[in-house]
Amino acid sequence: MPRKPSPGRPSGQYTQAVRLFRLFQLLEASPEGVRIDDAARELNVTARSIRRDLKALELSGTELEHVDVNGERRVRRMRTGRTTEPVRLTRFQRYSLAAVRRVFDVLAGTPLHDDFSQLFAKLFPAGDEEGAMVDRFVYIPEAPKNYRKLKDQIYEIYDGILRTLTLQFQYEGGTTPGLRKVEPYTLVLYQNGLYVVGRDVQKGELRTFAVERMRRVRALATAPFKRDPTIDVSKNFEGAFGLFTTGERQHVVVEFSAAVAQYIEPREWHHSQKLTRLENNDLRVEFDVTNLTEVVGWLLRWGANVVVREPPELIRRVRDEHMKAAARYAETSSPTASAALS
Repeated sequence: MPRKPSPGRPSGQYTQAVRLFRLFQLLEASPEGVRIDDAARELNVTARSIRRDLKALELSGTELEHVDVNGERRVRRMRTGRTTEPVRLTRFQRYSLAAVRRVFDVLAGTPLHDDFSQLFAKLFPAGDEEGAMVDRFVYIPEAPKNYRKLKDQIYEIYDGILRTLTLQFQYEGGTTPGLRKVEPYTLVLYQNGLYVVGRDVQKGELRTFAVERMRRVRALATAPFKRDPTIDVSKNFEGAFGLFTTGERQHVVVEFSAAVAQYIEPREWHHSQKLTRLENNDLRVEFDVTNLTEVVGWLLRWGANVVVREPPELIRRVRDEHMKAAARYAETSSPTASAALS
């Protein structure tokens, strides 16, 4: 029985091995570089397949670089003719890199992960006994996002950030879903998820966008922008308890029971925090934030082991969430619910 082609992988006239050779020839014959879309048409495959093939060429030792030619993004072979000394690392430095390598696993499926994996493979070649160091550091992420199907749009985001090109995309979520144009300033990694921070062209202000909610992303070569030197994205989050930044600064005071204080005290939950041990060995935590949304979620994690003292709005929001939860549990204890559960 003939084998059916894989979905999403267009059938071309070349096997991958032959295609890699043809792609290499294209690069050799084009000193100014080749556009990915042109290579895809030439080899009758998708742009995504060409990007995979370029990665395969790099893994095989072909040095490539991305360049701008007449406003177009191209890829070409590096022809520096220079030799470099091998990078020599101490055992401690190699272990530190191995640790960082594991942390990058949360970004599997992104160019960040691919590039770092290639770099790591060069520093820790196959058969190198010290390469086993990667197994001597374990990172357990909390619910990482899955970016394996989003590689193409992340490449476009890269292009926009590195070449200062306006991004155009459909956004699913936020206060104004739909078509957006954004001048991207940076990528933010927060709670194992990627976010784009940039100036929303329509709203004229900095906004944050979750990468997995950005659809049909395009870096517009015809819409470059100039980065505003007065914009410091890191300062944009100074008063936040996470990503949410809008609102007036408020002073938060919460008290944790002695039972969980040992888990709270060693960590820095906010750069402005102040910790005080109380007479009953409870722990008081104080800090100033501009938005309470993520503070509410954080406090709910600790259940009855935390009580809010200030501000009144935070007291109300946490209390209301507990009451709603209690009401739902009360429903499950009703005769009808109990019969349904049995």
